[in-house]
Amino acid sequence: MHPRQVLLVRSTQPENRYGPFLPEILVSEGLTGFETIDLDQDAMPVSGSGDMVILTRCFLRDAEISALKNAVNAGTRLVCIQPSARLAAAFGWATAKHVLHPGWIKVRAGYPGNGLPLPTHVPVAAYKPEGDAGWTTVADAVGNDWNETGTPAAAVRRHGDGRIAFLFYDLPEAVARIRFGNPGLVSYQTTGVWGWPHAGDLFIGQVDERVKHLPTADLHGQFLAKILTDIAPYPLPRVWYYPEASQRSAAIFQSDDDSSTQAQFKELSDCLAAHGASGTFYLMRDTKLTEVIVADMRSKGHTFAPHVNAHWCKDEWYFDFARQLHEETAEFKQRFGKCSQSIQCHCAPWQGYQSWVPEFMKNGYRLLFAYLSLPLSNWQNYMCGSGRAMRFFDTTGVLHNCWQQPVSIYDDTTLIPLIKEHHAELIGGFEKFLDDAVSRTHTAVGMLSHPVSFATYSRPFMEPCFDRYVRAGMPIFNGDQWCEFLDRRSAVKIRSEMPHGGTSHFSVDNLRGRMALMVPVRHKSTAGGIARLDGKQIDGVVHRRLEQDYLYLQVDGDGRTHRLEVEGA
Repeated sequence: MHPRQVLLVRSTQPENRYGPFLPEILVSEGLTGFETIDLDQDAMPVSGSGDMVILTRCFLRDAEISALKNAVNAGTRLVCIQPSARLAAAFGWATAKHVLHPGWIKVRAGYPGNGLPLPTHVPVAAYKPEGDAGWTTVADAVGNDWNETGTPAAAVRRHGDGRIAFLFYDLPEAVARIRFGNPGLVSYQTTGVWGWPHAGDLFIGQVDERVKHLPTADLHGQFLAKILTDIAPYPLPRVWYYPEASQRSAAIFQSDDDSSTQAQFKELSDCLAAHGASGTFYLMRDTKLTEVIVADMRSKGHTFAPHVNAHWCKDEWYFDFARQLHEETAEFKQRFGKCSQSIQCHCAPWQGYQSWVPEFMKNGYRLLFAYLSLPLSNWQNYMCGSGRAMRFFDTTGVLHNCWQQPVSIYDDTTLIPLIKEHHAELIGGFEKFLDDAVSRTHTAVGMLSHPVSFATYSRPFMEPCFDRYVRAGMPIFNGDQWCEFLDRRSAVKIRSEMPHGGTSHFSVDNLRGRMALMVPVRHKSTAGGIARLDGKQIDGVVHRRLEQDYLYLQVDGDGRTHRLEVEGA
């Protein structure tokens, strides 16, 4: 019997604008078994023992609140995102009638994200439990000065036969704000540096110096995933971030033409090959590469797309960029054939908030490298609070089937003095940056090197980065390899059945190719790693990651429904 995993939204309520973004956050965390129900179109589902329900920020009628309360009493597990005062009161909370804005959360030990406070950029509502209600605080609300406020940001408790968690901030809105920037800064130039707009212009004033080295958007998602794992009545399976269980991070590599010579392309290409990697190269209209050279590089695993130059639009980017994108893409395909699904435009321009995303999609692009960590103070840090990809979600509530891939490391001309004069310091900073990604957060690293830059000044920095990736067992993906993996991973549906006979059962749908599945270890017997896929025993290995012991299972799927069994889970 499959217990239900349900995520509730209410599409007509403005307060629920970011509710539909939460499924994408769950998928990013490998939790792919939840189904979304819109309470404005369907009735509150009847939930029973073993079911899991996530309620996104919305208002409920009294009858709906009673139904949820009765379900939890009967054994349902419930997570409420920014509950209304009326719903909170039904579970023993009294509103303090004020908020922390901007709010920060300080995650407690035992949960991913513990340590330094995490920004939210959204209000954290102040509540206090009435009497001895049995709540356990798992994250505290703190102010911008990081001082304690005495109010929780998240709390959990048992309730009847079920369990419940309240998060007193709108987590999906927080993740969207961290990843995509401030929509209030749309179409402004804010950095005081460049003569054209960048995605970085959306982040001025919101990237806090104290935590810019942390992938804070990822940590919010990991925090929620751990809450769900803890309160679930059965082992809650996930899909790992990378194809192999041994891979704890990854690099995603791209390269911009910028009038590089054939010899410079070859130097970078050969260095990648020496590290078992390939790249995606973006070629200018007047590229020095010939069709023969491009074909030869393709045979070695490299992929290509145009390096669309918005400067050809002169000062009318707002009106002409879509035409320029279409023209250069068509020209590239006519000359070179197959075009990458990923793209980086010359000088990385970005107009508006996400208004260009549909234009890229119309031309076949589904992974954008436009979000470079800008200005220079954000270099080798997480401007977007992440190094991993996530699909764009805009302020109108539309989830675009197009991946935002942040870039933390690049080598444009603004970095020449830094790379030449502070080489050892940069390598040391990179080691620290990567160590945290590999050992704790498991985020990825978006990376850009121009052939001309690599050959003339950045190789002494870039090549040691490649060396470090190899030593850490990190794959180096090109744009197309990464996009293909993201598509396969997001399509997987893995659902739990109620355990019986000492064995946990799962169904796995849409699993194609190689993937690593992870099952939380709840009993010592699970650590033995005895598992079967479609009746055939497979080996597992236990790793402690994300503040939890997981049994990792390396599997290969063919798209049909697979049956997974784990003994003792």
